[in-house]
Amino acid sequence: MEKRNLEIGKIIVFLLMIGAGGRVLLNSYPNVETVMVSVFLAAMLLPRHLSVITSLAIIVLSDWYLGYLPNSGNILASIVVFTYSGFLLVNIFGVKIQNWISGKFGSSAVLKFSGAGISFALIYDIWTNFGVWFLNYDHTLENLITVYLLGIPFMLYHMMSSVATFTMIGIPVYYGLSQTVSEEIDVERKEISKRV
Repeated sequence: MEKRNLEIGKIIVFLLMIGAGGRVLLNSYPNVETVMVSVFLAAMLLPRHLSVITSLAIIVLSDWYLGYLPNSGNILASIVVFTYSGFLLVNIFGVKIQNWISGKFGSSAVLKFSGAGISFALIYDIWTNFGVWFLNYDHTLENLITVYLLGIPFMLYHMMSSVATFTMIGIPVYYGLSQTVSEEIDVERKEISKRV
């Protein structure tokens, strides 16, 4: 059991380094970030409660370092609510598609990870653009359409960068670490079944 906690701890630190560290390093490139793939990997590799905590830690640490945390006022009236909940949606959907993604590495894995990157970028951008409209515009259908139309170039760029990060970071990290995690989970399941 101690080994499992140590391995999980190493995975959490590694995902924090990829997510928060990558975001800080890539900050000058709009919509190119490693947070989404790290949040997705947390959902795929960690127990549910730790994946949520790790995901929030990635976002908060990188926002804190970059100075993006709201200083004062009503945080609920901030876009932060939409960006954080958007990344948590990635985490939730990541758990839901875990069985679909898992399996042996091959061309289907590349397609699955690419598809996940595109889908999650699309979900995230639709949600956060809704937040921009909700917080900054009069609530009319015309303004909502305008916000989504103005967001299309950023969304397309975000989807392309997500394909890159999900395939170049997500695949090697997932397949490199999932074997270790699945072996540890099997050991834990055997220990639990012995107790029952």
